[in-house]
Amino acid sequence: MDIIAFIFGFIIGVVVVALAIELGMKKFSHGQPGSRPTHKWTINELKNPRIIAEYMGDIDIPKGAKVVVNQYKDESKLHGHNVRKHSGIRGNFVLGTDRALIIAGPLQKEELGIWTIEKSTINKLEEYFEDSWDKGAKLTFKEQ
Repeated sequence: MDIIAFIFGFIIGVVVVALAIELGMKKFSHGQPGSRPTHKWTINELKNPRIIAEYMGDIDIPKGAKVVVNQYKDESKLHGHNVRKHSGIRGNFVLGTDRALIIAGPLQKEELGIWTIEKSTINKLEEYFEDSWDKGAKLTFKEQ
């Protein structure tokens, strides 16, 4: 009887160790990353764009966009848009309804950017935008 119990216990032990090794070596997929870098982007990819620009270069602003800007290269690009000026702006990003584009340098074509869908990051950027929008002054084109 002891021999049978020993063999039965040995087999169960081998199976448990094999399962533990298999599960320990298995790589778990965490799905798609929440962010990715890009050089080719356009604001037209975003629905309901809201733009924060410490410095705005030569980019086309879609109709209906809200813009908070500190400095800009070409005043004519801002005409006809809902724009406010805020001298305390730091950073450059564009918010959409479901994602954001964070720009590494000035807001201009082919500047390195990072697309993100991370909800906590988007929420913080939305808070920053709303605060900046509230504190910004409506831009009159006689400035600069």
